[in-house]
Amino acid sequence: MKKNNKISIIVPVYNVPEKFLKKCIYSLINQTMNEIEILLIDDGTPNTSGKICDELAKIDNRIIVIHQQNKGLCGARNTGIKNATGEWIAFVDGDDWVEKDAYENLYNIGVNNNVDVVMFGYSKDYPSNTVVMYCNNYLEDNKIYSTKEDIEYIQKMILNYNANCAMVTTKLIKRELIEKYNIYYDEVLRQGAEGIEYNIRLFNYVKKAIFTDKYYYHYIYNDNSITTVHNEKNHIMVLECFKKIKTEVDLSDNEFAKWFYSRLKHVILTTAISGYFSPSNSEKYSIQKSKFKKYMSNELVVEALNNKNNVGIDNFRKLTLFFIKNNMFLIVKIISKIRNIQKSK
Repeated sequence: MKKNNKISIIVPVYNVPEKFLKKCIYSLINQTMNEIEILLIDDGTPNTSGKICDELAKIDNRIIVIHQQNKGLCGARNTGIKNATGEWIAFVDGDDWVEKDAYENLYNIGVNNNVDVVMFGYSKDYPSNTVVMYCNNYLEDNKIYSTKEDIEYIQKMILNYNANCAMVTTKLIKRELIEKYNIYYDEVLRQGAEGIEYNIRLFNYVKKAIFTDKYYYHYIYNDNSITTVHNEKNHIMVLECFKKIKTEVDLSDNEFAKWFYSRLKHVILTTAISGYFSPSNSEKYSIQKSKFKKYMSNELVVEALNNKNNVGIDNFRKLTLFFIKNNMFLIVKIISKIRNIQKSK
């Protein structure tokens, strides 16, 4: 492995459709910065993704492919970190892609400002349109966040659904910081809200961070991704992530508490609309209802639904939460169907 890499880009690969995976990897190969390594972690994928990684490694010696038994998203990212040699770490999901000048610009921002983390924006790419997820309503362009209050503010914004800064893929992180404080992913959590949990914990050790309001990362809406397909195990994993987050933030701080429970309410909404009552769930409506009621009996879900704070939740979502709390699930199912049609256009 080269030892002069400026950035190690870690890409977990599991069941990624070929067209998305190739676009992702070529967007990294074509970066304007040459001093990178691209770590493709084949996490025991049963489809041809692993073979595609091997084929692409033949055309660029900066690509390193690691095949492993399935450990989940957290385990794949940890493998990448442990094999990285770059000064900085970046995470990219295998079905997304990155602007070609992203890492050159982000590296220069990080080095020139002597920070631990560079934060940046992203877009959501749907089949017919692209939506930029603006963070600059909450984070200031080119501001260096360095005080205790600054860092706690960022942690609160990670919990703020509307701030759009919870993704690990929109961070460039000093590898030295990760190694010094052993900031690895919790592999018990595997996936779900693992990025939120990781970022909250990461910023416990960050001394200086900077935000640029430019967006470099493209999140691709994929009908078959973890977040868009009903998966009961994943719904529970998300709650497990929040259970851990609850131990990492000070809920006696009213600001932390309001953002924590607000984010949990967004999770409940997503779980209902994109999960249990989604068109991707082929179970009978009566079974969907029964299983979602069981989900609602989870202690964290009960806490969130009983919490009166609705900061950052728009009126439509408040109304949907009202339907959920009052077991009006048929309406929720109709909402889910409409949302699914909108996203697919």
